[in-house]
Amino acid sequence: MTKYQKVADWLEQKIAEGVYQPGEKLPSEQSLREQFDVSRQTVRRALEILEGKGLTYGRQGSGTFVMDLEAQEQGKSRRIAVVTTYVDNYIFPKIIQGIEQVLSAEGFQVQISFTNNRIQKEEEILESLLEQELRGLIIEASKSALPNPNLPLYQKLLEKGTPILFVNSGYPGLDCPVAALNDREAGRCAAQYLLKMGHREIGGLLKSDDGQGLRRYQGFLSELRAAGIPTDENRFVWYDTGDTGHFDRMEQRILERFSGCSAVFCYNDGAAVELIELLKKNGIRVPEGMSIISVDDTDLAVYGDVGLTSVHHPKEKLGKKAAELLLSMIRRRGRGQAEAREGYEFDVWLAERESVKRCR
Repeated sequence: MTKYQKVADWLEQKIAEGVYQPGEKLPSEQSLREQFDVSRQTVRRALEILEGKGLTYGRQGSGTFVMDLEAQEQGKSRRIAVVTTYVDNYIFPKIIQGIEQVLSAEGFQVQISFTNNRIQKEEEILESLLEQELRGLIIEASKSALPNPNLPLYQKLLEKGTPILFVNSGYPGLDCPVAALNDREAGRCAAQYLLKMGHREIGGLLKSDDGQGLRRYQGFLSELRAAGIPTDENRFVWYDTGDTGHFDRMEQRILERFSGCSAVFCYNDGAAVELIELLKKNGIRVPEGMSIISVDDTDLAVYGDVGLTSVHHPKEKLGKKAAELLLSMIRRRGRGQAEAREGYEFDVWLAERESVKRCR
């Protein structure tokens, strides 16, 4: 680490800790030179870094002062856009509720849109947002496992100075933080439980066009392999957004691939419920004829004919954390503190119910 960066980091830490309050003068250049045993040029470079981050400002002949962020906020737009794939069902109402609670308490206006997980709809929303004055954007990537033609629109928003934070999944091509469940660990958790319950002939029903599906598969597969369980790709069925609600179109393939399986890991509760209905139609009961485990721990897991064993998704807590991270980014002029820059992954835990039986 360079000497000027060391000085800058120390000052930034003291500002964050409240040692130097908004409007308060920082130590003089001479004082900092003596404290760190560095040159005047080194101190000035450190102060330039802080000013570039929007943390300080200089008064000619008076010194360097901590930025009064509250005063800086006055007169600026208080609108924050929130864009999710869906808005009125599954986990999304609780995520949005968590976001709104935090942002509204801070005096921001929340503008909600949804894409239906369609890239074209995402494009329309982003183009509209480019015409608006926004303080920030919280968004869930559409079909995040696929190459996305909308990345230039995100870049334009970033160039405008709009902080962007993703929820659930982001795009590899964008250097933006993500607040999400640890999806790889969710897959590992599901695999560990099935193995503990004695299952060895295991299949998977996974979503191919969302990054969460790929990560959950990776975690699930890695745990099976670590346990020495051979995995047969013919026991995995992949579906995309267009197949949701239409598993009957894949009925023959699903039945053929899961024939001989004692358990199936599903991408989420929605897929699990749809699979259970398909199995029931074909005379296969859960868990007697096949065990099912899934991810998200939604109301679907609780109120169906069979209680679903499901890896818990934080939902409202995730929304609150996303809002807190975005506020940190806004207050640091889009740079954010370390946690905001890196995003946040929630730990996993399993809600055990009746859909998995012990395999003898």
